[in-house]
Amino acid sequence: MPKKTLGAGFRQRNDGKIESRFTIKGKRYSAYGDTLAECKEKEAEKRELIKKGLYIDNQNLTLDKYYQEWKAARRGTVKGNTVLNSESRYKNHIGPALGKRKVVEIEKREIVKLQKELAKKQKASSVNAIISQLKSMLNSAVGDGIITRSPAAGVKPLKDDGKKASETYHRALTVEEQTLFVELLRPEWYYELILFLLCTGVRIGEAAAVTWKDVDYINNMIHISSTQSRTEDGKYTFGTPKSRTSERDIPMNDAIREILKSQKNKLKMVHGNVVNLNQNVFEGFTGKRVYDATVNNAIKRTIERMKENGLETEHFTAHALRDTFATRYIEQEGSAQVLKTILGHSSLAMTMDLYSHVLPNTKQQEMDNIKIV
Repeated sequence: MPKKTLGAGFRQRNDGKIESRFTIKGKRYSAYGDTLAECKEKEAEKRELIKKGLYIDNQNLTLDKYYQEWKAARRGTVKGNTVLNSESRYKNHIGPALGKRKVVEIEKREIVKLQKELAKKQKASSVNAIISQLKSMLNSAVGDGIITRSPAAGVKPLKDDGKKASETYHRALTVEEQTLFVELLRPEWYYELILFLLCTGVRIGEAAAVTWKDVDYINNMIHISSTQSRTEDGKYTFGTPKSRTSERDIPMNDAIREILKSQKNKLKMVHGNVVNLNQNVFEGFTGKRVYDATVNNAIKRTIERMKENGLETEHFTAHALRDTFATRYIEQEGSAQVLKTILGHSSLAMTMDLYSHVLPNTKQQEMDNIKIV
């Protein structure tokens, strides 16, 4: 296939990338991009850095310096929580080990050594996430023309022998636990919010972002179109949900309508007999945001009351309420396909993997309901 005619100073490399070669004060430089427009943009950025005396030659670029470029290039394309997680992995693990090394000098054996050291104190899944981020950075360095091949390319992820999610943190309350929990939860300010989580299966960030205009009494739906998350500087904000499938409509039943009625009456007692449609349905005790920690503290206090009432209960957080909703849904013969849409999962496989442990409890009952002859 003939290469494209791109104009003076530009060429298409064998790997398909567009390269720009230019000279400033007798010194040759290159810029790269997947498209001609991107290559021109990269060239303009490099020229500006050179003009300001901020450009570091590829041969002297450390991983610490390149990480800042990599982070800046992702800004606006990933969510704040993702940025915070990336920053934590780099600051605590990647940077201390390799940050001072020149990118062009990093070797595979150094990455394998880092992987082995991390494996001594981290779960395999955590180690794989750290190494995966390092691979992403080095792949970008290849794309930027800093190195020709990533030294991490042949590093295999650790085998994760841990239990499946359905067997670990995806724990649902038993019916006995659920009944006593709801009974002893009543003194808490977040009583209605926690019941809302239990009756809808929404994530806590999604519940924190629901406004009264999202409560559609005409169509009997709650519209989940936003979530509370953190920006890259750690501040809380409302933004788009976790994924495209997380934007969804959840049908209301009598229990959900009663929860919303009780919550509205509570807010009227605080704010007067006026509820703004743009007002959040749930709010903190002082009228501020709902935070995961304060909700989980309310749950922790309720668990202590459960123990005082003779029911020893393993600690759980708000996420267990989502799991409890899903478990009760399947136990009561709800459709897994419908459950997928209510939970906002991207695939039925994800739903079934998380809640397959419930199926043995309902298998006999469903078989008894099938009449063939």
